[in-house]
Amino acid sequence: MYHEIYRSDDRDLLRNLTNPAYNTEITLFKRQMAWLSSKRFKMLTLDELFSEKWDHGRNAVCLTFDDGWLGNYLYAYPVLNQYGFKATFFVATGLIGTPFYMTWEHLREMVTTGMSVQSHTVTHQPLGGMGEAEALSELSESKMKIEERLGTKAYHMSLPHGSKITRIWLLAKEMGYKSISTSDVGFQTPENNGPWLKRISIGDRVSMNQFQRIAQGKNHAIFGMRAAKGVKNMIRGLMGVNNYQKLYRRIYKTKFNNSISIS
Repeated sequence: MYHEIYRSDDRDLLRNLTNPAYNTEITLFKRQMAWLSSKRFKMLTLDELFSEKWDHGRNAVCLTFDDGWLGNYLYAYPVLNQYGFKATFFVATGLIGTPFYMTWEHLREMVTTGMSVQSHTVTHQPLGGMGEAEALSELSESKMKIEERLGTKAYHMSLPHGSKITRIWLLAKEMGYKSISTSDVGFQTPENNGPWLKRISIGDRVSMNQFQRIAQGKNHAIFGMRAAKGVKNMIRGLMGVNNYQKLYRRIYKTKFNNSISIS
C-alpha cells in the first residue's frame, strides 16, 4: 500500500498535505521496483488476483496506491512502465483534477498501459462514520464516475482512513464490488482471498531490507506494523471514528483535511 511518491524537494510541501509516514521518496521507490524486477516477482492487479489464473507457486505482489496523488502519475507511473509492472490505483473521484491530484486524462493514459483504476469513494471521508444512505452514495457514485470516465469496470475499493465496518461490505457487495482493500496488516493467500484484503503500508520508514522481507512474505518483517495497527484500532474503537479523525487532524495540522491518510 503506497500513497504519494515524491521528489525530495517536495518533502516540506507534503508535510502540510498528509501524514509524511505514508509517502515514499522516488529514489527509494526506484530501488524497490528494481529489486522486485531483479527477483522476477509477478505483479498482479486486483482483477488478476481474483481471477485465479496466475501461478500460486510464484512470488507475486499487488502494488496499490491510495488517494490519487499527482506524484503517482509524475513519478511512480514511469518507473512502473520501465519494468513492465501493473498496479492498482484507488482514487477519490471528488479529488481528481484538484491541486496535487491526478486528472482524468492522466488516469486514461494509465489505463491504456494496463494500470487498474478503482474506487476510494468520492469525498475520501470515513465510511464508518456515515449513515447507510450517505455510504451508499459514496460507493455508487465513485464506481459510476470511474466507469463512465475511463470505460473500465470498478470492482474493487479501498477504505478511506482505514474505517472498517462490517456493514460496509454488505453495501459494497450490493453495488457490485468484489473486494475491499483495508489497512489491516498482513499477507494474502489463496485460502483467505477476500472480500476484505489486507495490505502492508510502504513509506520512507520502511528500509530496503524490511521491504525485501515483506515482499518475500516474512511474518517477522511486519510484527511491529501489526502491533501499531492494533493500538490504533483500539484507540479508534474507544474514541469513535469521527473523534479519532479530529484528533489525527489536530496532531498533523494538515491544511487539506479531506485528503489526509489515516490508517
